[in-house]
Amino acid sequence: MYQQFWQFLVFLQGTGIFNVVAVLAVAMIFDFFSGMLAATWTKTISSRIGINGIIRKLASMFLLLFFIPVAFILPASTGVAMLWVFYLGYLWLEIESILENYRKLGIDTTIFKKFLAELKKRK
Repeated sequence: MYQQFWQFLVFLQGTGIFNVVAVLAVAMIFDFFSGMLAATWTKTISSRIGINGIIRKLASMFLLLFFIPVAFILPASTGVAMLWVFYLGYLWLEIESILENYRKLGIDTTIFKKFLAELKKRK
């Protein structure tokens, strides 16, 4: 069983899913710091909200990593497909949150919104 799981992890490495996890981690860092900057800029900074944000980011990362063994249990390639959908969906939400923080800072994000809208159309 353990050998099959390790083989599955090697297989996942070939799919590039761990690269998405790395991009997600970077997006979470950007989101946190852009949120802190926006809160400082708008004078709404709060340690309670900041700590809550850190806890949510950590819980999200644990949840994202929790689904790797779950994907191993699912038959055929449905587990890998589930990981891709779950991870890319979460990355989408992180990007939306970063753009929201940029709007709070007064940065024009219309070009990014148009790009995201175009991506939605192509689905």
